[in-house]
Amino acid sequence: MGLLVQSTGVARELWLFFAQTSILEQVILIFALPSFWYLASTAKSFIKQDGQNVPVMGKGAAIILPIWRARLRYITHGVDMIHKGYRKYTDTIFQIPTVNQNLLVLPTKYVNELKSLPETTLSSSHAVADYFLGSYTTLQIHLFGHIVWDVTRGQLTQSLGNHVGPLVDESTYGFAQEMPACEDWTPVTVHPTFLQIVGRTSARIFVGKELGRNALWLETSIDFARCIFLGSGILKIVPAVIRPVVALFSPYMWRIRRHHRNARKLLIPEILRRREQAAATADWKTKKPNDMIQWLQDLSEGADATPERIVDRQLGMSFAAIHTTTNHLTNVIYDLAARWDEYGPELRAEVEEVLAETDGEWKKTTLTKLSKMDSFMKESQRLNPPSALSFNRKMQTSYTIPSSSPPYTLAKGSYIAVAAGPISSSESVYESPGMFDGFRFHRMRTAPGGSAQSHQFVTTGLESMTFGHGKFACPGRFFASNESKIILALLLLQYEVRFEDGQKGGPSEKGAELSRPKNMIFADACFPDPDVKVLFKRRAA
Repeated sequence: MGLLVQSTGVARELWLFFAQTSILEQVILIFALPSFWYLASTAKSFIKQDGQNVPVMGKGAAIILPIWRARLRYITHGVDMIHKGYRKYTDTIFQIPTVNQNLLVLPTKYVNELKSLPETTLSSSHAVADYFLGSYTTLQIHLFGHIVWDVTRGQLTQSLGNHVGPLVDESTYGFAQEMPACEDWTPVTVHPTFLQIVGRTSARIFVGKELGRNALWLETSIDFARCIFLGSGILKIVPAVIRPVVALFSPYMWRIRRHHRNARKLLIPEILRRREQAAATADWKTKKPNDMIQWLQDLSEGADATPERIVDRQLGMSFAAIHTTTNHLTNVIYDLAARWDEYGPELRAEVEEVLAETDGEWKKTTLTKLSKMDSFMKESQRLNPPSALSFNRKMQTSYTIPSSSPPYTLAKGSYIAVAAGPISSSESVYESPGMFDGFRFHRMRTAPGGSAQSHQFVTTGLESMTFGHGKFACPGRFFASNESKIILALLLLQYEVRFEDGQKGGPSEKGAELSRPKNMIFADACFPDPDVKVLFKRRAA
């Protein structure tokens, strides 16, 4: 009873206090109280991690709210914090205070022990869903289930040879639709232009030719990913206790729901039509479409086989493919424009030589023989990785690393990653790592003792972890590689590219490093400036 009276008195005092404050002050307090609750809870979680003597980056000498200040710093300086942590703790575990997670960055010496552990122990799917706040953005765990992995590693990758022709056809169509005439040097904003070309090209394999050229599908599949990136980015910096309210008024969350409705309106009739055809056609297996919609249908069972669930997964595939490939291509084009005289003619000659071997016919072997282009792509990615982190996992159970001394236990619910970005620019891994050397990996492959299968764009390893490594390395990297090579080859055959005078700087002699537009940073993510223009000129016949 005394506790009840005391609580009632506290409530009365609070009511009197709020009654005497302005509306603005009340709003500030309403938002500030849960914010301090959030900060206190995250500070406790770091104290728990520190119990295993893990150094925390970003705290510095700050006395007041050091973890909170480190989290804020991570938003704008996350890549730099990861690089500093890697240089200081190369062979030990350190902790990064990300915007909304406590992340353990592991040295590569533990990767081989962890890479083959099952999803029930450490999960890449749960890590991705949590990273993008899937409960708000709809990028939930069922979008990354075994069906998506099986389809990507199986049907998509194993049928890449059959898709070379359609990819070339759609990329050619995309250039015709999106690129200006460029009879003289014409400025083109690279990112949005090639976002449309990549979106069209990917859609050809994902939903088929007719739907792939549907304007509503293109808008839906492209903007869906944009809304997830931007929407989750904003929600991450909001205290968790008020995220539901902020999400309720977020225009990005509204657009995500609209994209789901539009996708279902477009794809469900096609799914049902195919099911009717399958029931009425005796030899359906030999006549059915060879695209992502059909593959998802073929492998889905039970609740996963509902049209709505298949559409959700199709959106998830578009999210994973379109923007990542576009960002990579944009970086490659920036690097090519900054060094056209050094690399452009030689890369073009390689494409022409390889196509001449098949009388101009595009085949899977055409793409595998583009060794210099593959090297140029890998070098651009090495210096411009999409994130400073890779091998992101969420621990589903506690796990003690066998080789750690003293024994280190990764607690259930903790997040881990590897500093892939710093590794790719480390002097201990590459000679002159800060210099762009477009044919670096081509030389490695063709040098005495080298192998044509090593150091490929799609190759993963402890020295090249942009795509992850092991059992759950990015399964779509083979498709992305083929798609990128086709688009770049068509660009090289049809255009010359360069920056406007004064847009780039530095020496111009062969082999010297030229400047190119600086990348933009958000937390650990690194992406090309989407507003940069490059001059294109159609190649003289």
